[in-house]
Amino acid sequence: MSLEVQLTPRAEVTPLLEGRLCALLQAAYPQWADFWEGTSFWGSEPEWHLWLAGPGGQPVAQLGFGRRTVTLGEQVIHIAGVGGVATHPAWQGRGVGRQLLRALGQTLKAQSDVDYAFLQCREEVAPFYERSGFVRVPNPAHFLDPDEEKWVTNAGPTLVLPVRLALDDWPLEETVELRGLPW
Repeated sequence: MSLEVQLTPRAEVTPLLEGRLCALLQAAYPQWADFWEGTSFWGSEPEWHLWLAGPGGQPVAQLGFGRRTVTLGEQVIHIAGVGGVATHPAWQGRGVGRQLLRALGQTLKAQSDVDYAFLQCREEVAPFYERSGFVRVPNPAHFLDPDEEKWVTNAGPTLVLPVRLALDDWPLEETVELRGLPW
């Protein structure tokens, strides 16, 4: 299967691409189709959209990510927060999601300022991320909830992908202070 990896800065997302990314998210998450009608991200606006182009250049899988400095206790960590991960249902079960996350790891390794990729997800999809190289960690995350417009602490699942630092360097006993919206 020949899917082309595309890395598009958010500032360069055209209205056509935004519409295609929204359509992909609506197809992948029909229970939230109304929300995805007008935007391709939830929470913090990503710096980048990483997506896989299928036939005709149509996005078949996508995610957004943004770099941020966070704290865990006294330790400062540079993360790439990941969100909006989706594979079109017609392409699921073919390794497309793993290909997308592999491309994320390669992209982040090329950006030497990222220590870890970071995400939180629903329990039912955590095993997918774990099979794709992310590691579950026990840390809750503290952030500004975009729906509630208040600060909350979410116990997870929280997963990280080591990029520049080793998993052993991740502080396991601390809350991840995202200092803003999640992804």
